[in-house]
Amino acid sequence: MQALIVDDEEQTVINLQRNVDWKAAEISRTFGALSAREARRILEAEEISLILCDIEMPGESGLDLIEWLREEADFNGRNYECIILTCYPDYRFMRRALQMGCRDYLLKPVDYSELGEAVKKAAHAAEERKQKLLFAEPDKAEPAPGAADYTDHRQAASGQQLIKSKVIPYLEEHFAEAIPVPDIAAYAALNPQYLMRVFKKETGLSILEYVTELRMKKAAEILRETDWNNELIAERCGYISTNYFIRLFKKHYGMTPGEYRRGKEGR
Repeated sequence: MQALIVDDEEQTVINLQRNVDWKAAEISRTFGALSAREARRILEAEEISLILCDIEMPGESGLDLIEWLREEADFNGRNYECIILTCYPDYRFMRRALQMGCRDYLLKPVDYSELGEAVKKAAHAAEERKQKLLFAEPDKAEPAPGAADYTDHRQAASGQQLIKSKVIPYLEEHFAEAIPVPDIAAYAALNPQYLMRVFKKETGLSILEYVTELRMKKAAEILRETDWNNELIAERCGYISTNYFIRLFKKHYGMTPGEYRRGKEGR
């Protein structure tokens, strides 16, 4: 198992790598990132299970990064556990971190013994969740001799039908909720890995990409029809971090929500 430490202070990253008992938590390797952007590059290249993250960083905050992590965990079947390390005992930050599913919220200067215990618990939870996902196999009937090709074709057709009849309508109704892939798979009576594979084949999008499309369409609709601010729109579309919502909207439409609204009002 591998861990990632995200903090804009390099010495803090070094101290955590040196002073936490990673072996006791069965963490074989730790990575360090000094920004959310650098953290994302590492997360896309390495199999990371545990993230220790500061909140206040230049540019993108730790909470914005964790919002992205939450989506990765929910809709792409990734397995993350997060621990927040911060100098700010702010209830609003703590509440948002817990809403995003963070395992713990510890204040700096950190007690390494306390952090070590938190790391062990988080690593254990990550391993349990990974095993649950790996062994969530669907019931399979043993095919008769010579019937393998027919069975595979029938299973594929059944999977595609379930995507159309159950999964897509479910996502369209619950797009603003954080729904883990295993829960979606259980609703459709499919294996999580099989669900993600067939969904991608059927729609051309990952589950996360499909949900993001639904959320962006809803955000644009709200901008056209209401005077709600970005915080309210972000919440209505399933985002806890307003900054993260604005960044996604701009990536999707090529303009900020404010620019989109002004453009529509000018027509």
